[in-house]
Amino acid sequence: MNQKIYYYNFKPLNAWLVFNILITLLIGSCFFCGARIWFYPQMFVLVGVVIFSWIMWWYKYIHPQIMAVVTDESIKIDHNNPLKWEDIAYAEEQDVYCCFKMRKVLALVPHDDINYQYNWMQKHNPFPAFSIPLYGLLSPQDEAELTALIDKKIGIKHNK
Repeated sequence: MNQKIYYYNFKPLNAWLVFNILITLLIGSCFFCGARIWFYPQMFVLVGVVIFSWIMWWYKYIHPQIMAVVTDESIKIDHNNPLKWEDIAYAEEQDVYCCFKMRKVLALVPHDDINYQYNWMQKHNPFPAFSIPLYGLLSPQDEAELTALIDKKIGIKHNK
């Protein structure tokens, strides 16, 4: 069985990293200013929040995030159930309005008679249920390779 995994390509140097560095330096300087601050419960809460923020930053930007797993039989987007290639009617490039911008996505449209269990995110999202971002969340090489693979498997309708 042939399997290919595509990962999101998030840039780790961003505003969240700068915020984490600044807040860590600020709280670190507070601990060195006076010994009494070590005994305030509010400081322990702030330290916990900063540690949590660093862990979440690491999880999103350093830990690899799987975007799609493509096999010969199916495609699995994010953490959804796999969708078999024969269950997909067609793929279509769509422009979707999200975060105050028009975003281009590649929507995989299943046949009408497919009974698929959608998760909460698929039901409450401005994007179609099975969509692949084409607006810079993948590396350009992965985006081109994944688009070519989908075009080869089921074909892509392009919007004009």
